[in-house]
Amino acid sequence: MHKRLLILLVPLLVAACVTDRDASDLSKSAKQGRDFAQANCAGCHALDDGVSPSPNAPSLRRAAHRLPDWAVAGSFKRGVQVGHTMEMPVFVFEDDDVANLLAYFEVLKERELGAEVR
Repeated sequence: MHKRLLILLVPLLVAACVTDRDASDLSKSAKQGRDFAQANCAGCHALDDGVSPSPNAPSLRRAAHRLPDWAVAGSFKRGVQVGHTMEMPVFVFEDDDVANLLAYFEVLKERELGAEVR
């Protein structure tokens, strides 16, 4: 069960790291989540929905849609290695990092829905 959860969580972490073109309209928490993703995830994952530097890493926008927030938060809080390959690093999150990443993921989800409506 835990292995399956880990396999599903890697894309989410990757998606949180993709570059975001519209950072000016983010809440403080979402901006901090984006900044964390830029610093820790963007080496492999596209922050928005662009092409990820690593061909095996989905954009954070795509990853944000793969698992429910509670599954991502639980894994992040435990410092679990997210993903199904050894390429995915283990992260140790500070106090608000998980909440901030989830806030950023929510922005990415909302933008995806907004793009579909247009």
